[in-house]
Amino acid sequence: MFGFLLIFWIVISGKADIQHVFVGALLSLLIVLFWREDLFSRLPGTPNIKELLYLGHFILLLVGYIIQANISLAKTLLFSDPPAKPVFMVLEPSVESDWGRALLATCITITPGTVSVDVDPETGRFIVHALTEKTGIDLLHWRLINVIHKIEASAKGE
Repeated sequence: MFGFLLIFWIVISGKADIQHVFVGALLSLLIVLFWREDLFSRLPGTPNIKELLYLGHFILLLVGYIIQANISLAKTLLFSDPPAKPVFMVLEPSVESDWGRALLATCITITPGTVSVDVDPETGRFIVHALTEKTGIDLLHWRLINVIHKIEASAKGE
């Protein structure tokens, strides 16, 4: 980790003279010493083949949904088909982990026509803004939610 931090320091400082290398080495050493107990306990384990397959499936689905949403958004904005009637809706997915909720919120936001407005950490409820009512209803049956749930279960070892 020390080497990674030092290289990162040199890259962002843009200079490799003795002063920059010394300060980078000192700061890297302090960071590693300060975080040494927490650093390695937080690192995720090596993903197994099942998790990698789920992740690949997830990425392909996400790309497909983004392309589909771009086409739908263009039709709505250019031809008013269906007309833009923005809605706020509450979504209660079966996602349990914090990282799963963050991933889902990010996916909703990067998909054109939808934005995650809020995620309640206690209940897992999402408040989502959708450009059309159809887009909002489609989120209720989003296959990405099931894939995130499978990735969570796989990460737990189920």
